[in-house]
Amino acid sequence: VLIHQAVVGTPCAVEDQCDVGECCQILSEFMVVSKKRAAADCDSPMAEGSGCGTFDKMNGYCSCEPGTYCHVYEIPITTGRSARAQVMPRPGYQWISRCEKRVSGG
Repeated sequence: VLIHQAVVGTPCAVEDQCDVGECCQILSEFMVVSKKRAAADCDSPMAEGSGCGTFDKMNGYCSCEPGTYCHVYEIPITTGRSARAQVMPRPGYQWISRCEKRVSGG
C-alpha cells in the first residue's frame, strides 16, 4: 500500500499527486491573462467568499472549491476608488468576483 502525502506547494504533474481537496495547478503555456509561473504545484482551491478571477481556471490555477463558482457582479460604489477592472462598470458601480454557491431557482 502506497500512502502519498502532498503539501501545498508540492510539485505535481497530475491531480492524483496532491492531497484530497487540493488541485494540481498546471499553468498554461499560453496564459490568457496573468503573470506566468514556471512549475506546477499542489494548492488548495479558493474557499467560499474568497476573491476569484474569471480567467484563473483557464490559466491552470485552482479555482473555487467544489460546489462553488466564480460569481462576477456589480455593486454600487459606497466610498473611495475601486481597483481597475477589465470591463468598465456602469458609473457609480464596481465589479466584484467571489467564490459563491449556486442558488437554485425554485
